Amino acid sequence: MKLIHVGKCVIAAQEQKGISSVEFAKIAKTSPQQVLRWRTQSNMKLHTIQRVCNALDISVESFLG
Repeated sequence: MKLIHVGKCVIAAQEQKGISSVEFAKIAKTSPQQVLRWRTQSNMKLHTIQRVCNALDISVESFLG
């Protein structure tokens, strides 16, 4: 089983969408500090992954892939 560093997925998704952490925080209705935590986390609860994906308008599969 391969483990995925979710923070790196957040960073990659942000870069792909071309949005800053401040813009992402506004879209996700959270603070820039929380976005920073997401970017550095190695794992994340599924509902948080879904929230990130909804804010970035991407599927969970493409987010983790």
